[in-house]
Amino acid sequence: MLAIAAPNFVLLQGVIIGLGYGLLAVGLVLIYRTNRVLNFAQGQVGVIAAVFLVKLTADFKFEYWFALVLSISLAAVVGGLSELVLRRLFSRPRVLVMVATIGLSQVLLALTALPFIRPHNLYKPVPVPFNLSFTLGSVIFTPGEVLTLIVAPIVAIALAVAVRSTSWGLTMRAMSENADSARLSGVWIRRTSTLTWTVAGALSAFTAILNAPGQTSALTEVLSPDLLLFALTAALVGAMINLTVAFVAGIGVGVLYELLQWNISSTANQQLVLFMVLLVVLVIRVRALRKDSRSGERSTWQYGAMTVRATVDSLRSRISVSGMWLAVLGAAILPLILNVGNNYLFSQVCIYAVIALSLTILTGWAGQVSLGQFGLVAVGALVAAHLGGSVPLPLLLLLAGAVTALVAIIVGLPALRMPGLFLAVTTLGFAIFMQEAVLATPCWTVPGLHKTLCTGLPNPASTLIGRPSLFGLGLYSDRSFAWFSLAILLLSIFAVRIWRDKGVARRLIAVRDNELGAAAMGIPVLRTKLLAFGLSGFMAGYAGACLAFSTQRFSTATFDPTISFIIISMVVIGGLGSIAGAVLGALYLEGLPALFGANPTIQFLTSGLGLIAFILYLPGGLGELLHRSADALTIGVRVAQDRLAGRRAGGPPGLGADVAPEGPERATLVPKAVES
Repeated sequence: MLAIAAPNFVLLQGVIIGLGYGLLAVGLVLIYRTNRVLNFAQGQVGVIAAVFLVKLTADFKFEYWFALVLSISLAAVVGGLSELVLRRLFSRPRVLVMVATIGLSQVLLALTALPFIRPHNLYKPVPVPFNLSFTLGSVIFTPGEVLTLIVAPIVAIALAVAVRSTSWGLTMRAMSENADSARLSGVWIRRTSTLTWTVAGALSAFTAILNAPGQTSALTEVLSPDLLLFALTAALVGAMINLTVAFVAGIGVGVLYELLQWNISSTANQQLVLFMVLLVVLVIRVRALRKDSRSGERSTWQYGAMTVRATVDSLRSRISVSGMWLAVLGAAILPLILNVGNNYLFSQVCIYAVIALSLTILTGWAGQVSLGQFGLVAVGALVAAHLGGSVPLPLLLLLAGAVTALVAIIVGLPALRMPGLFLAVTTLGFAIFMQEAVLATPCWTVPGLHKTLCTGLPNPASTLIGRPSLFGLGLYSDRSFAWFSLAILLLSIFAVRIWRDKGVARRLIAVRDNELGAAAMGIPVLRTKLLAFGLSGFMAGYAGACLAFSTQRFSTATFDPTISFIIISMVVIGGLGSIAGAVLGALYLEGLPALFGANPTIQFLTSGLGLIAFILYLPGGLGELLHRSADALTIGVRVAQDRLAGRRAGGPPGLGADVAPEGPERATLVPKAVES
């Protein structure tokens, strides 16, 4: 049962693919060492260089080596400029910078469509400087693969020598160990950071150009989640600090992937093995990931609970309550006005808002970064697909939430021993595993028991389910389901507010900011972390069931892991930890295109460029903007009241300015993470 066939040509193919994973992992480690940032735009920088290389050689007829130098230089410049753009966020939570790199990858994708970068013939093959090939067994290794075998080790060795022997390498290593001490020793921290991103950009160019000959210049897409996961796994083997180990681990991941493809025909089993390998890597390397030199990232979470000055009195409370009821009333009236298609989009926005609320608990309050939240949503959708026709709707939603909460706790177990950002790797692997293994496999046989269990989608290509009824009322029309989705959203907001006001948020935030201090105050740290995963998974589960009923026809593609990036973008845009911000974030990213269509303005606002601009200039999110607007309205109303009181007293208009407002007024510092 354990016999594995390993032909020489399969091993060599694994080495060639793994060299690409290794170079990408080295770039991720370089940036993380200096800035504690998981850079999701690392691979996309190199794609620009690969496309530009085709432009120079095919359209301008440049010599290959001269075009190669120009292309790599372009990627290096783009890498350095990326650091300059994101530098404004380096004192903010790492999750903000991570989401900004997701937006940056979309911006870089758009750059490949510019006329001075994209070639006229999109399917022109990426050039190779020689025509050298060889045969091993029955497999012919192309000139592009030979180029990878020659160039990738040379690039890795040159980088290792630069890190160990140059002044940049010394300053980069000093900065990665302790930035404050390095600054006191005369190290130019910002200059070193920019230079590191420049080197990472050039490294990404080598990665893309070496991998591109197997494809065409139409390689103009965002880095796929599975490729990113392989590189992140290799980087974690190197504990996000050791470049040599990360490079060798990348080769090992490539060999493992090729061996699995050669020996296991089932894609589901391949993904299962890869996911288990990822978990084993995290368990083995968790001690290295928790070294004191890595603890600097935890301190940045204090910015997630920055305080703002607010006026808390009866007038401010009345304005908040009035605004809330007006918003609810307007949302309740909308389904009467909207047509059938827009009612469907209205229900989608409400459901995505519930999913964003689930991530607000996990990321905004507990500090655990999840890139696989849509994998949990898929679990709830599976429960609806299998039990939707036989279980009453209220019980079905509770069951979907309970099952997903259990799955979320299991997935979150590694978070008990590792920092929050590294949990993003586990959850991303879970989301890919759910789509490619669980959802795509309708039934499977339990090893040893010879029993068949049907846990996947009944039809992975197209599963159709009907909408249920609620207490005898049919939810078959889009309008009725829009009202139902709104009711689910309002109940979710009510539940999250109770959890916030009853102290759940305080415990989660205390554990997030200082585990030792929270434990000293009697807060059970492990139980609190698992509570965050349970509550978040419960909400994502019943939201997944609602999404299944709203969509009615769905497939494995419906639960694309990249949608999890959109969900976390909603939370960041709305404001970390803000309840109202989660709803506003969903309305911003999902509602604006639905209401106004795909015109250029809306595309800009919801694109990667708009996302980066939003994060740079309003890091507190839409929740902070709403908070400030309510404060300004309160001040305006109070001034009007004071002037009216002055006129009634018979004095000049400003006489009533000293009249004390009704109710106890006090200026307080309200944490953003738990504010109303």
